[in-house]
Amino acid sequence: MTPPPHAAGTTRRVRTLVAAVALAAGAAPLAAQEPTWSRCDPRPGRTCGARALSRAERAELEALYNAPATRRERGPFALPADSVVRGALAVLGGPVRIAGRVEGALLVLNGDLTLEAGAVVAGEVAVLGGRVTQGEGARTGPLRSEPDSVAYDVDDDDRLALERRADEVWRLLGRDERRVGASMRLAAVRTYNRVEGWPIELGPRLRWRAGWGTLGADAFVVLRTGDRLRLDGEHVGHDARVEARLGRREAVRVGVRAYDVVVPVEAWQLSAVESGLASFLFRSDYRDHYDRHGVALEGAWSDLRAWRIGGALRREDWRPRRTLAPLSLFRSDEPWRPNPQFDAGEWTIGTVGVSYDTRTDPLRPRTGWWLQGSYELGDGRQETLASDAGPGLLPATGDALAVRYGRVEFDLRRYTRLSPSSQLNARLFAAGWVHGDPLPLQRRLSLSGPGALSAFDFRTPVTTPDRLHCLPDVAIPGAPALCDRALLLSVDYRRDIRWLVDLLDAPRFVRTDRSGAAGWVAFVDAGRGWLANPRVPRPATDDGPSGLRAFHASAGLGLELYQGGVYVAKAFGAQSAGVNVFLRLVRRF
Repeated sequence: MTPPPHAAGTTRRVRTLVAAVALAAGAAPLAAQEPTWSRCDPRPGRTCGARALSRAERAELEALYNAPATRRERGPFALPADSVVRGALAVLGGPVRIAGRVEGALLVLNGDLTLEAGAVVAGEVAVLGGRVTQGEGARTGPLRSEPDSVAYDVDDDDRLALERRADEVWRLLGRDERRVGASMRLAAVRTYNRVEGWPIELGPRLRWRAGWGTLGADAFVVLRTGDRLRLDGEHVGHDARVEARLGRREAVRVGVRAYDVVVPVEAWQLSAVESGLASFLFRSDYRDHYDRHGVALEGAWSDLRAWRIGGALRREDWRPRRTLAPLSLFRSDEPWRPNPQFDAGEWTIGTVGVSYDTRTDPLRPRTGWWLQGSYELGDGRQETLASDAGPGLLPATGDALAVRYGRVEFDLRRYTRLSPSSQLNARLFAAGWVHGDPLPLQRRLSLSGPGALSAFDFRTPVTTPDRLHCLPDVAIPGAPALCDRALLLSVDYRRDIRWLVDLLDAPRFVRTDRSGAAGWVAFVDAGRGWLANPRVPRPATDDGPSGLRAFHASAGLGLELYQGGVYVAKAFGAQSAGVNVFLRLVRRF
């Protein structure tokens, strides 16, 4: 990850320490080790025994369940002889009877599995908390089981964790945890940043399960550690929620939330882990932040496989946040990049979003689609227009200004497997203003840095007029993103390094395709931003290129290990003077 512009002279250095730490952390959970489960031959009437489940095997089973393409069911479950599951199948509870065909792996948690005569499971079979019985003629891949029941947790996004979450430090109620449960949460949440330090959530969590679904309630205090700990509005926030999950598979969710939290302006470029690690280690915060205080009514529907549709109606105040003085491991004598002075005002905001996810693996997808789209309608009264941010912005009028705007965001990704060891991936990201008044600064966009056009240094103007951040000719503290619209197209060609895959990726548990652990990647990016409804003055003369020539483009190579990698990128033409070397803890997209 390249540091922001205040770190002159350091943008071309490889972060050797970060790379070593990240690669070691990524490799540790998946290190090669002897399988600890007994492996059973698929013979009729065979019942499998078991030994302890290793950490690597638990991680593989969680990844299998959490893969978007996996079909998830709650037991009792039966697959008739004339039925086919086209992919992996995971069942919570039992008993489970399979008479048809499963074309992927099969996972059963806390239930017995019966494979009837003629049943076929093309992948491996894993049973935790149950036993397996095979009928005459049943065919499976490698079959393993553990008879002792296992503790697991399924979060609000239907993601499985086989080990109890570390943030549940006290178990208060509920002898029958399947019906009533309570816990206390003490956890560092969101990400380390220059306006909060490391925010910590503390408070109770309650869950009540019934035949119609689950009712949950959370009430957290948010402690901000970026400065001396004081009990005032700047250092203490809150986040409380009541949510009901309805239906046979809890596919419908409706909730009410009250909150006072700090959120980033742009979260689509880098993951929270990457941004937080860059801030904590190198004093390089790649995000800008503001405060949201209000209430919301939220709802969502999911088929628990590929589709999710949601919406929310919010009434909230937006307030700017000043830069505090949190610690950093290195470069502690340098100042933080100032957090921009964002708009302040009261808003009523309606949002609707849809996602479609058929990736084979969320972290290392080989094939599939991933689509995320949203529309936001904001109606409010702005009290200030960032009047202290610099002379290039409109001053506050003294009276609240009525503003109504519409904004969309669209992220489409396609992963295509060309061969067992190669794939071609493409991403189209488009977002910005579509109608109404100019966007508030909290909804603007930019396109530089390791999460977008990686050959261009973060928030550093490269042309006149600027088409990556839309910054005016005057200097604005913190260099906020100012584009009304942005468009980015990325294409990756990836190929496995087979000897390195075999070294890092064997033995594995439920992954018949062991590709993807290590490889090289070649990539091309192109994009630009627009000022569609400017609040900042345009340059006096706009003699820059137009059409396709106005797009910035770059190309590069990278070495990927597990989820992340090290990359080198160079811009086309004379737009960038050098080569950028950067680290990602997750893949580019």
